[in-house]
Amino acid sequence: MALEARVASLEKQLAAQNEGLGSPDSMKDNSRREQDEVVSVVTAPVSDPSADGTTGEEAMDDLANALGCFTLGEIGELRYFGASSNFSIIQNHSIKVPSSIQARNRGIEAARKMPKLFKPTDELRDHLLTLFWRWQNSWQYIVPRELFVRDLYVDKVGRYCTPLLLTAILAVSSRYSPRLELRTDPDDANTAGEAFAAQAKTMLHFEYEAPTTSTVQATALLGLYWASIDNEGLGFMFIGMASRMAMNLGLHSDCSPYAAKGLVSDDDVEARNVTFWGIYVLDK
Repeated sequence: MALEARVASLEKQLAAQNEGLGSPDSMKDNSRREQDEVVSVVTAPVSDPSADGTTGEEAMDDLANALGCFTLGEIGELRYFGASSNFSIIQNHSIKVPSSIQARNRGIEAARKMPKLFKPTDELRDHLLTLFWRWQNSWQYIVPRELFVRDLYVDKVGRYCTPLLLTAILAVSSRYSPRLELRTDPDDANTAGEAFAAQAKTMLHFEYEAPTTSTVQATALLGLYWASIDNEGLGFMFIGMASRMAMNLGLHSDCSPYAAKGLVSDDDVEARNVTFWGIYVLDK
């Protein structure tokens, strides 16, 4: 009985409230109140980005700088330090970072000491490069061809064509070739490129201590190689490593202001952009 009485009391209160809301005066008051609220929102002053002399682009740059900054590495490569790093406080200054040249040389030396080092002839190298440009890099664009070829045949400075990157390319492109000398087991086509992959993995073990843009490219290509021989777990791990290295180098950030100041070349900007978006697609 007590519960029924309580329910009846609540129903009466609800009915009385509904009657009050339904009256013309109350509806008019509610309408005026809602109109006042809308007007207050619409007529609220909107901040003008240019009022303090700061454009939207400059404001975005300020925000990006607050989250991290670039600094120049040993060979002119840009390094990126996030907001959690104290180095982000010291902007536009060279900061001592691990030597990419020394790391590369240690990797090359370790690969040379491998018992089954495979050194391809120029003819075999060019054969595999042709396959790579035609069947691999044409749809998974990671390596800027013009920069790589110019460095390999003309400049020969090892900036866009490094031993690690070249070996990783040969490992992947061996998967497209029927030539038996590329297999560790002539009767097993799945072993094509295995020797190159082992050499590249050895070099990478040293080079990822001080990665460059070419290190990121090589790591991603090794990930594709492992995935192509049905080792998807290892392949995804290498692609993930490439993604983290890309973030470490700041490939995800716009470095065009540094190019405008002459701190980095336009070729470097192109290589960074191609590499980042190639890794981005692979990691999705």
